[in-house]
Amino acid sequence: MKKLLLSSTLLLLANTSTVAYELIDLGAHVAPRAINNTGVIVGSSNTDQYPPTAFRWSAASGYEIIDGTSANAVNEDGIVTGSTMTGAFILDGINYLAWGDFDAFGINHLGAVAGYKVGVNPVEPASLPYNPAIYDGGKWSVFDIAETYPRGTEEGVYADRFILNGINDGGYSVGYKYRYGLFGSIAILIDPEVQIKDKSDIVYLSIPEGGKATDINNSNMIAGTTGSNTRTTPVTYRNAYMLDYNTGDLTILPLLEGGLRSSANDINEYNQVVGSSETLAGSVMAEHAFLWNQADGVTVDLNDWAKTGWVLTSATAINDNGDIVGTGALNGVEHGFLLTLLPTDGTVPEPPSENKQPVANDINVAVDPGSALTINVLANAADSDGDLNAASVEVTEGAVHGITLVNSNGTVDYMPDAGYEGTDNFSYTVKDNEGALSNVASVNISVKAAAVMSSDAAPADAASGGALSPVMLLWIISLLVVRRLWAS
Repeated sequence: MKKLLLSSTLLLLANTSTVAYELIDLGAHVAPRAINNTGVIVGSSNTDQYPPTAFRWSAASGYEIIDGTSANAVNEDGIVTGSTMTGAFILDGINYLAWGDFDAFGINHLGAVAGYKVGVNPVEPASLPYNPAIYDGGKWSVFDIAETYPRGTEEGVYADRFILNGINDGGYSVGYKYRYGLFGSIAILIDPEVQIKDKSDIVYLSIPEGGKATDINNSNMIAGTTGSNTRTTPVTYRNAYMLDYNTGDLTILPLLEGGLRSSANDINEYNQVVGSSETLAGSVMAEHAFLWNQADGVTVDLNDWAKTGWVLTSATAINDNGDIVGTGALNGVEHGFLLTLLPTDGTVPEPPSENKQPVANDINVAVDPGSALTINVLANAADSDGDLNAASVEVTEGAVHGITLVNSNGTVDYMPDAGYEGTDNFSYTVKDNEGALSNVASVNISVKAAAVMSSDAAPADAASGGALSPVMLLWIISLLVVRRLWAS
């Protein structure tokens, strides 16, 4: 399982009656196996074909195909482990490792993987023993304890099969053992402090009728399914359970209404268990996905959040955020699903609104001949859902009879050509702080006519100021230099 920083999510998950979910369709013929705390989902796709295809999915990246038949587990670092046609694989980033004659079902935060290795039976090739195996990030440790057994004088008919399904960050791994050729199984645990040399070094859990263990969290709480026995009176049916390995306390989880059988598939750090339970749907017994919460002891039918046409049949995994994946049927066709936890009031959060385009408006200004004018184009533009980016102002079509210069504060300097009078214009755009571009707007300029001097007025000279003062000439030269630099 995964390490977790406790947060307000704990308060939300403390009472199952306060939670609400939104159902997301993961597609037809998809069987999710696991989900991590960042929302990465792994499993099998194309389950209507042989062989199926391993996949990885996230809301950000969508579906990615993995070389394998099933991706069975994913940890918080995104390391994926699973099955191929001939063995097991581990995918860490772009590094893909594969082994023949192994299989892998669980992974912890540290990257340790739990599974098994196929042994050898020289007498009966169909009756192959399975030895429990753990990959520690560098190599597989195989505990060679599985044996074969005769049936009468026929050798090698039966074989031990040890299968590990889950491993926590403390190195405790759980699973089950059965004997090939015989009915029944028993839940097992491997203690990392115990050296495994023989079958007697395995911990055989005290689960009714043997059963199986499917996962273990970092508090050593184990989820699994009891065994069944049709020879007892009354009949003993399989049921989902949670076992506290530290204390030995066993909780048989309540069934959904009218059900006789259930099974558990996963447990998170809040001791929430998901799985499948029988229930009466009208007069018909059906399999429904369930969520059980230790905090209130309630088993909830996840079909309470199913949409029209859906039947959620099995919840296969739950992360520490309360998000659940599983399989169901949509209009009779197998589909994978994701249930994402909603806010405490049960409302669906509004999707983020689309960023709107800022609006640039036309501007009408007047300027004296030979005079510079600073135009604040931002004062004539607006962004209804954000702020304008002053540095983004751009002159898209320059003035015909003058020079423009855009300043970093979003203003534009305009200088008419010497001796010109009449109309001129240039176009501009601006962006908002999220990069949305405005429409193109125009700045329409009226260059006033020069004043007519009376016949007795003295002509202007350099000392008297006026249109051709040294300062103005220097300004014009500077703009011409800038314009030439831009042109080059």
